[in-house]
Amino acid sequence: MRSVRFPLLLPLMLVLALLSACQRPARLDSSTRRLLGELDGYVAARDVYVARKLDQMDALRKLVAATPDPVMRFETEMNVASEYFSFSFDSTQHYLKHCQELARNELHDRDRYNLASIRLGHLYAKAGSYMEAYNLLYQQIDTTQLSEAMMTEYLQVLYDFSMDLAGNSGMVERLNIANAASFRPALYERLTRDSDAWRGILRDDLMAQERYAQADSVGRLLLAGTRPEEHAYAIYAFYLSEIAERQGRQTERMAWLIRSAESDMINAVKDYASLTMVAQNILPADVDRSFRYLRIAQEDALFYNAKLRPWQISRFLIEVQDAYSARQIRMKKWADAASILMAVLVLALSVFSWFYVTRSRKLAAMQKQLELSNARLTAANAALNGLNAQISDADRVKEQFIVSFLESFSNQIHLFRSEDNRLRNLVKRGRADLLLKDAAFSKRSEKAREEFYRTFDTTFLAMHPSFVEQFNALLQEDARVYPPRGQLNTELRVFALIRLGVEDSKQIASMLDYSLSTIYNYKVTVKNKALGDRDSFEERVKQIGK
Repeated sequence: MRSVRFPLLLPLMLVLALLSACQRPARLDSSTRRLLGELDGYVAARDVYVARKLDQMDALRKLVAATPDPVMRFETEMNVASEYFSFSFDSTQHYLKHCQELARNELHDRDRYNLASIRLGHLYAKAGSYMEAYNLLYQQIDTTQLSEAMMTEYLQVLYDFSMDLAGNSGMVERLNIANAASFRPALYERLTRDSDAWRGILRDDLMAQERYAQADSVGRLLLAGTRPEEHAYAIYAFYLSEIAERQGRQTERMAWLIRSAESDMINAVKDYASLTMVAQNILPADVDRSFRYLRIAQEDALFYNAKLRPWQISRFLIEVQDAYSARQIRMKKWADAASILMAVLVLALSVFSWFYVTRSRKLAAMQKQLELSNARLTAANAALNGLNAQISDADRVKEQFIVSFLESFSNQIHLFRSEDNRLRNLVKRGRADLLLKDAAFSKRSEKAREEFYRTFDTTFLAMHPSFVEQFNALLQEDARVYPPRGQLNTELRVFALIRLGVEDSKQIASMLDYSLSTIYNYKVTVKNKALGDRDSFEERVKQIGK
């Protein structure tokens, strides 16, 4: 009996060794997973928040148009620029430059001109246009003519500029400006003690001194005075995440980053860092969610149209691709482990068969056992070949998906840059009438939607090349659809998303840019033409290609 057990113990020991070699990535803790689930809800509703923001901006623009008094118009346009500050770089820049012209040409008010210039410099600094910010703030503003209040705001902007430049030292510009610490004494004196601005300076000062416990207390005090519906909440929560990271409290850091990202979604902020940081920090434990967050952050950064955020996000794309590659390597290790295990089991079975046959001295039984071993070896090799083929296909589809995603963003960047350059030329030429006409008839969203459809069709058909043929097989002959090669029509896109697991009609309508009633009508029309039970039609669609 001892000789019989030995061949069976050998593969068991090999399995344990192989499993230890194919370790899975670290999993997220339960509290982080719960918070990420909440964040998913806010991300899914971001279109609602953006629509609300656009309604507010439309009302402000109408108020500007209805304000004849130049002083009131200046104040109103400055408020509009403030609302646009974290939503659209181009719109903010447009209103601030118009306020400069209004103050210089109509009001002849140097204080108001300086105020608009300071805030325009602040915009450039926040957007990563550091050379433009430097030229405006350090070379074009005459500080000897600034009032006390204006000087305070000017120093605050220079302080923020220095902080931003230090935090993004990898940018192209190399500017020799004073560090943030040099501005703090003057700001302490000028700002009202215990105001939010004063406490923000104190928090930064404590962090620079590595007094993180006190910095955390000040940060929480700032957060206590705000609500998630205020943009400041996202900023204060982000700083608390930075403090938690320096103290080594990674779970708390993730919690603050997620809360900051939720506030950004609620306030329809397009220029943010928190969601990108969340995406980076859940790699490689949750590759798919990380990629989804990063794609949303890139879309918002392109919409905002400043150069800082896309540059930051592009660095993380390499990490996402590395995570995908690491997952594929793990899958291949499992396949290799399965191959070795199958070979060892077959060998052990062959040894056992030989031992049994020699002991029983029955030639017929030995032949039967050998044939059985050979059959199992053949089946194992076939299964291994099938698994390797699936891994190869998965690699190819993944690579095509990443390339399509990157090409899509590249095309959008080229398209937006071309349109923006033309609009800037119109502004420089003073052709506001043509600028407004172009804005009224802009086709940017339609072009972006067409590009999304093209990318979706190409990627989905690469993953499921026989989808159209198998889908038509579920329909009556007069209801079958035959789109151009390499494309899908609207009905096919609806059920392609269902095949991918997107079952909620509201989510499908949002992704395809249609109304909920339109998606419902497409579903009902197709199901009415289904072969067999119409109630099980969607379940049959989900099985296509499996």
